[in-house]
Amino acid sequence: MRSIAKLLNTSVKQLLSKNKNLRQPIPPGTKIVIPTLDFDSPSQRTGKRSRSIQIKQNVELAPKIIALGRKLIGTPYQFGAAPYPQSKKFDCSSYTQYLFNRNGIFLPRTGVLQSRKGRALKIRNIEPGDLIFFRRDRYSDNRIGHVGIDIGNGRMLNTYKSPPGVTITTWRTPYWLRRYVTAREIL
Repeated sequence: MRSIAKLLNTSVKQLLSKNKNLRQPIPPGTKIVIPTLDFDSPSQRTGKRSRSIQIKQNVELAPKIIALGRKLIGTPYQFGAAPYPQSKKFDCSSYTQYLFNRNGIFLPRTGVLQSRKGRALKIRNIEPGDLIFFRRDRYSDNRIGHVGIDIGNGRMLNTYKSPPGVTITTWRTPYWLRRYVTAREIL
């Protein structure tokens, strides 16, 4: 709601005063009454420009991608896995590619190429459905070596050696934060 309030140049309090039943998360298709602006207010007279924000274009796809990802928990890991329907295995980037492709968003096969898609995010702006990229210790440079999908609360869907294969991992830990490279908003 904060993002919408900023976009509309109002406050969450004013937004809720005009939309009594508005709750988070806001379901797709929800109609919102926009509070009218008071052009005589001090903030309007100063001509101060507000920072622009971006709202996800396909926010309704994040829950679908995450739900499909959860259904595949336990699927075995294999580095360089052949396409899932034939191999019944994933590596990290084939897993993210499969989940997004099944929802009509086509990603390239490798984590390196996936990390160049969408819009770069600051770590504090990562939301469910965003891709998170990490380096691996086997690489001496900052090269992408792992990718996961944020599912909220500092957790991600990802896959690595079997077991566990496809699993949920807490990524906001010292181990992963030391290896963090970037995050991308694809949706």
